[in-house]
Amino acid sequence: MLILGTPDSMRACRFSIWNTVKIATSGVALVFCFVLGIVDITIAADDSYIAGYAAAVLEHEFNVPGAILQVQEGVVLVTADSLGKVDRQKVIAALEKIPGVVRAEVREGPPSSTVPVGPPQAALQQEVPKPESKFLPRGLLVAPFHADPRWPHFSVASRRLSLGQEPSHTGSANFGETFALYRNAAPLNGQWEIALQAGVFSIFNMKAASTDLVNADYTVGLLTSYRTGPFSGFLRFHHQSSHLGDEFILNSPTPINRINVSFEEVDLKISYELASWFRIYGGGGMLVGRDPKDLARGRSQVGAELTSPWTLWDGKVRPVAYTDFQINAGSNWRVGSSVMAGLQFENARIGDRKVQVLAEYFGGPSPNGQFFLQNTEWYGVGVHLYY
Repeated sequence: MLILGTPDSMRACRFSIWNTVKIATSGVALVFCFVLGIVDITIAADDSYIAGYAAAVLEHEFNVPGAILQVQEGVVLVTADSLGKVDRQKVIAALEKIPGVVRAEVREGPPSSTVPVGPPQAALQQEVPKPESKFLPRGLLVAPFHADPRWPHFSVASRRLSLGQEPSHTGSANFGETFALYRNAAPLNGQWEIALQAGVFSIFNMKAASTDLVNADYTVGLLTSYRTGPFSGFLRFHHQSSHLGDEFILNSPTPINRINVSFEEVDLKISYELASWFRIYGGGGMLVGRDPKDLARGRSQVGAELTSPWTLWDGKVRPVAYTDFQINAGSNWRVGSSVMAGLQFENARIGDRKVQVLAEYFGGPSPNGQFFLQNTEWYGVGVHLYY
């Protein structure tokens, strides 16, 4: 049987297949080129997203204004004059948690010495906004003086006295905080703020049947602070008054001659971070109001703090050690020495909240108002909270 048109049908079939192959190849090439274009746009968009996200983290979580960010293919480089009291490893950990970040690096020093003259061709560069006016800002410009027995914060402690007329086993319960009210930019690329500080420092006789309140000191004041890079300081005006516990007076086997101790003080303290893990501070003050009237006016204070750059348990635990020395005219210039050391539990990424478990030692004139003329010595352990 003859089938008419077979050669034509075969040629048509071959033509159809060839055209299909060409169209498919062209389509794949077109799609491939399109994908390449989309990938370039996506990389740029990702780097822009990372740069904006990182700038927000540095500004709002760590208060590092003026830092320069460079982002290239997910690698983040941060350059800042100084991180101040901010922990470098926390900054790196926070940046590396940003989606798309491959690696983060932080450099401290003048931009001219650490930042290239011009960023790489494909790198994005962004500057963290400069300081601006803020009401009720987060954190503080001056870090707490941790070993200062009269720095307001929340804590509880158990102490054993080896010297002094206070009960041999006391419990300490302290309540207080420093609240920043307003912050703004200041000269020399710095910031200043005004803050309210208040606290209650109390000790109890743990051997008494009703755990008698022995002494309570109350303090309240205003301070204005300044920070630029690793340098910070504050000028403070505050009031402190001291009160004996009623049960302690009633249950005392010998009559107690209560002293009405209260004063107003103006003091100036400065602090400098020699390294991200080591800080020194010091300053002096003058009593401008006092009771009793013969209470000597001069006061001085120095201290040092060591915050380990190494952490335990994936950044959640950090060893710390603090010292504080105070020499006051009211105690005939005898030295009051406070030493604390232990572990600090913290957020491995960001946050100012810390819980510290510290062994402590104090020797010298008692910081408890009613006993300020007496030498005391104690060893103890306490839990301290900072927000």
